[in-house]
Amino acid sequence: MCGEESMHLSYKEFEVMRIFLSNPNITVTKESLIINVWGIDSEAEDNNVEAYISFLRKKLKFLSSKVTIMNLQKIGYRLEVMLC
Repeated sequence: MCGEESMHLSYKEFEVMRIFLSNPNITVTKESLIINVWGIDSEAEDNNVEAYISFLRKKLKFLSSKVTIMNLQKIGYRLEVMLC
């Protein structure tokens, strides 16, 4: 939800966002997301994470959220509040 607008998240989108919200100001690695969302025995790869990050970014943008998912090259991702 953002203001009065809301958007449905798939199960995996929800799990990715839950990890970000549970770890404020922490950079989350792709490996950590794969283990915690898809499972340690999963065949999910980096591109699976990238796809779900893209889905979430589009939904946040659609909601005009001031929160975005930042990419830290070769480290991972974290939520940040965009300042105007």
